[in-house]
Amino acid sequence: MRESRASGLRAASWQRRARRIASLLAASALIAEAASAATLDFEAAAPGSDAAVLGVPGVAIGGGLVMSESLIQMTLGFPATGTWNTTPGGANGVLNTLGAALGIDFDVAILSLSADVLALPDEAGDPGAVLLLAFAGSLLVASDASDPGAVGDSGLPEATLQVAAPGITRVVLCAPSAIAPDGCADPGVPTTFWADQIQFEPIPEPATAALLGLGIAALTARRRSR
Repeated sequence: MRESRASGLRAASWQRRARRIASLLAASALIAEAASAATLDFEAAAPGSDAAVLGVPGVAIGGGLVMSESLIQMTLGFPATGTWNTTPGGANGVLNTLGAALGIDFDVAILSLSADVLALPDEAGDPGAVLLLAFAGSLLVASDASDPGAVGDSGLPEATLQVAAPGITRVVLCAPSAIAPDGCADPGVPTTFWADQIQFEPIPEPATAALLGLGIAALTARRRSR
């Protein structure tokens, strides 16, 4: 009888421990998912609004207006409807109409960023290009540039630009300078590109990393005790 009762207590103890481990791992997974890549697709903003008022926590955008394909077609004359936007079912993106560059600042450093871009013709009417610069503080840590020859279904150069480095706090999209490597063109050059589907990966907060580690340690301990 005592052995049977002790066995039952051990089984109940293991069940409680297993439930705690499962809960911990579930919480870890949820937090890890929350810390995964985030997307700026501009679909929730009104066409013609300043991209700075998107209100994304921890992210500040400057230098561009949110535009829809139809508004671009109406104001700039490009046949944009159905060809510029890369968000499934979407129509909005951002044009750098408020400055030569589009700057995005992050309150918490990120690990990587990608952006779908479309380059408008340059001052000479030739195919343009877009440059993506990533900074950790004031230090340039990564860059990528589009190929003027990579023409998409819009009839204009299109590309997905990507940068990755630890501690990115600011990224800049601009037309590349003809004379300075990894430099932006003359600030006086207006409206040179469209950007859409800007995705970035935040660095997990210490609490997230600790919880994930705790979950793994608990699971390991459970396996060793078997």
